[in-house]
Amino acid sequence: MQINSRSIEEVSWDLNEIKKLAFITGLAAQCRDVEIAEELGSIVAGCFELLVAEALSLKLGLKYFLSRELESPPCVVWNGQLDMLDNRHVPKCAPRGKPDIEVYMHDGVWIVDATLAGDKGVQLAEARRLKRHNPTITSNITKRILVTLSPKIEYEDIEIIEVKTLIPTTSQPKRGKISYVEEVNELIKEKLDIKG
Repeated sequence: MQINSRSIEEVSWDLNEIKKLAFITGLAAQCRDVEIAEELGSIVAGCFELLVAEALSLKLGLKYFLSRELESPPCVVWNGQLDMLDNRHVPKCAPRGKPDIEVYMHDGVWIVDATLAGDKGVQLAEARRLKRHNPTITSNITKRILVTLSPKIEYEDIEIIEVKTLIPTTSQPKRGKISYVEEVNELIKEKLDIKG
């Protein structure tokens, strides 16, 4: 499925807002209903992955990025999926064992994972997993990148970057017609109120 990229200002707005979702997810993890906690964790992680994929597509000058499909390079493939639930765009994270994002360039592929975790131990675990990921299509891996809100580690042969470096400093964040973060935020609040 092709997902049209929004303006850089709208993506920047969502990336600024994603920190709130990370906090809400922490609260959701304390929810007694494990199934709901896991679902909300997947949705928030998926939202961050989707925003990173969108920022990469804009950085590379592409008008859209792809969910779970490939086309000829250059293209950005987010291995999660964007579903419609209660008239909301609800992202789900990439499945275990697959990279969150694959960026196919003419000369190879970038393997990218995105994490909201600020904990050094969690970031190390993410980096270890990233080293084991392979692209969907056999290709020369030219970069492995871990994107986070605030990098706390260094890891051999992995570029660890802060998500805000994907957005030009000249962009002024603005709320767009679609805000994945707001839609997910509303869904989380509803689920926690219903099951809380």
